[in-house]
Amino acid sequence: MTLSGNLDFAYANVGGTQLIAKGSTVSTGAGTASTSVINIRAVEDLGAGVKATAHYGLDPRTLVNDSFAVTNNTAANGAGTAQTNTATGLARDEAFVGIEGAFGNIRLGAPNSISLNSFQVASPAGTGVGSGYTGGGTAATMTNSWMNTRYSRSVRWDSPVIAGFTASVLVAPGNDQPAFVTANGAGTALLIPNARKGTEFGLRYDNGPLAVSYANVAQASQANTVGWYAGNAAAYTTAVAPAKTSVNMLNASYNLGATTLYAGWNDGERLAVFSATDGTAVKTKGNRFAVKHTIGAVDLIASVTNQTANSGTSGAEVKAKVTGARADYNLSKTAAVYVGYEKFDTGTAYGNSLTTGDRTITSAGLKKQF
Repeated sequence: MTLSGNLDFAYANVGGTQLIAKGSTVSTGAGTASTSVINIRAVEDLGAGVKATAHYGLDPRTLVNDSFAVTNNTAANGAGTAQTNTATGLARDEAFVGIEGAFGNIRLGAPNSISLNSFQVASPAGTGVGSGYTGGGTAATMTNSWMNTRYSRSVRWDSPVIAGFTASVLVAPGNDQPAFVTANGAGTALLIPNARKGTEFGLRYDNGPLAVSYANVAQASQANTVGWYAGNAAAYTTAVAPAKTSVNMLNASYNLGATTLYAGWNDGERLAVFSATDGTAVKTKGNRFAVKHTIGAVDLIASVTNQTANSGTSGAEVKAKVTGARADYNLSKTAAVYVGYEKFDTGTAYGNSLTTGDRTITSAGLKKQF
């Protein structure tokens, strides 16, 4: 059994017009360059080239809102409810049991998604500051709006590498129970995770300086209707059946020596954002461009991520954009200090909500793998 992981703390200053926590903080969340995680892993050799594996990841990141000067001191979390700042402790990260051999690698539980691994091919910033993965903390807008980091109940198979190619399939079966809905503010529905069947398919090619990855992310339609909470009404007033969603993504990187170029593209529908009246999925498309240049112990990263989506109601397009930059000074193979910058423009003028206006993050941090 082995213990490994990564800890990343950053001093971050958050600004902009977006209605979200602002000010300065030191945390494992805002402005960090990487995900903090503690991994426990066990591998058993079964003979004939077959191994059994078990992996459990602990997420040490915490939510402490009073680290910021929070707008109006509280954040709405339903009618008349203020968001508290007491959520702390360890959460679950990637977790699975598996078996691997000449047939490939089979994992059951919550392995990282194929789409996440594909996205990483075109993101030298990972999912950290400047990457455009969550859009400055608002997952409903950028990359994380049409792909999942992982599924809580899934099975994933990766083929052996053949001539540089690897094929992958992931299935999250979901269930047939009615989606449980709770009030979470006017016009917002919360669904049971995996109530809709999810499937992912991927094909990756790695050869020398070139890496290319294609993935498809799909969710089945949901035949049972979803109640929709409308304001302070006593009952759920509208029932909708969410439509099928599908996204194609293509990511690539090419190493030129000290410089590596990155590009990515996606087109399809968002995962969980749909019309409150007919369940129609929200169309979305985007692209990513980045460059990484190494000078001695210093890695310089610059990236831009664009995501365009219709509004889901009027059909008008909203163009969101994340611009990022980071400089890492590698103290060793496992430790680095860095400075980072990110500007998230939602593409919509500030309108007293979490999904309008803009947000900036300037940070400096230290990360250490072990």
